[in-house]
Amino acid sequence: MADYGGIPTSPRASVRMPGPVVSRLVAVIALTRSPSWTLARLPRLVAAGLVTAPVLAPSPTLSAQQPVPVSGEVTCADCVITMDTVATIGGREDFGNHVITPFSQVAVDRRGRVLITHLSYPEISIFDLDGDFLGTVGQEGDRPGEYDGIAHVNAGPRFVHVFEFHRGRTMLDLGFEVARTDRSLGQVLSSVVIGADEVAFAVPVPEPATVGHQLRILDARGRISSFGGEDPVAPGPQPHRFVVAGDEETFWAVRQQVNRVVRWNLEPEPVVARVFDRTVEVFERDNPSAQLWPRALNVGAMLDDDGLWIAWQTPDPGWTERISPGGEIPEVPWQTVLDGWLDLVDPSTGQTLARYRGDDALLGFAHGSRYVVSYHEPNAGGAYIRLLEPRVMRGTP
Repeated sequence: MADYGGIPTSPRASVRMPGPVVSRLVAVIALTRSPSWTLARLPRLVAAGLVTAPVLAPSPTLSAQQPVPVSGEVTCADCVITMDTVATIGGREDFGNHVITPFSQVAVDRRGRVLITHLSYPEISIFDLDGDFLGTVGQEGDRPGEYDGIAHVNAGPRFVHVFEFHRGRTMLDLGFEVARTDRSLGQVLSSVVIGADEVAFAVPVPEPATVGHQLRILDARGRISSFGGEDPVAPGPQPHRFVVAGDEETFWAVRQQVNRVVRWNLEPEPVVARVFDRTVEVFERDNPSAQLWPRALNVGAMLDDDGLWIAWQTPDPGWTERISPGGEIPEVPWQTVLDGWLDLVDPSTGQTLARYRGDDALLGFAHGSRYVVSYHEPNAGGAYIRLLEPRVMRGTP
């Protein structure tokens, strides 16, 4: 039984698991401009007066040894997060639905096409926002445009970025033709496109160097820049996973199994600007040191004008069984085992402005978009994912 980020695969998903992929999965178990901090722009929620947040005066750079402890309690008691359904994919017998599982990785390109990959298949399945299957791109092989195992796909203004577990990145143009390949990268499990198709991601290094990770920026010509920590990054499977978010000004890295949030300034030179250690009681309660499943995990992040969104999951309170890696898991709908959560975090303070909780598991954010991905398994079969657009407002919607 494979393990991915602490999650064993579900027999209900009917996933094809070739030997090399199982090996990969067992091995895989997630700030702004200068040394001084100035709040350049207030999140829209703060500016609208829903919460009160101080504007910080310049202060010395916080080092990796100086994280700021932050309570995970919600600070705006009557702020409500709603989720508007943008697309539903799956739920019926149709071509392309073999990739709809709890391990789906989703991106949305600039033409509104939904790109879905699964770690067991060397191809990208393409859907429109009506849920109709448009076809696939890629096949198994060693040539450009052929893949082994796809870790995730991201989408920028001009290119689609395909990251494999062991063979670097392939850039496709918006017609899905190969623009270039970069084979020398290590394993990249989560990324964010910043600017004109530059891709930023976090790579773990031993603590305490730069709060346990390096920032790496890969440009459209295959040139890579590293910031933070001098320890070399070992190739191959990564010991820690980060979910990341950002824009042209900031980059955020969130550890998957620990509520440490690191914010980088990107201009004029990337530098760590804030380190928040969030304490969210329900997350910590289901975060054992052993690799048991189900457990609390951060599964996605997204930055917009409202603030920093963090998607996470915990065991459903009605599900008390805990399974060690390699253990047999029961054939029950995924939502019976997991609950999905979404936090909106104030970037200036690290405080939680609003929180959402739902019965369906959240798989993270669709790369290249602001859509949350949820997963549901009806008892009658026909699993589906939804793309959900989060919104925050004051009072009952």
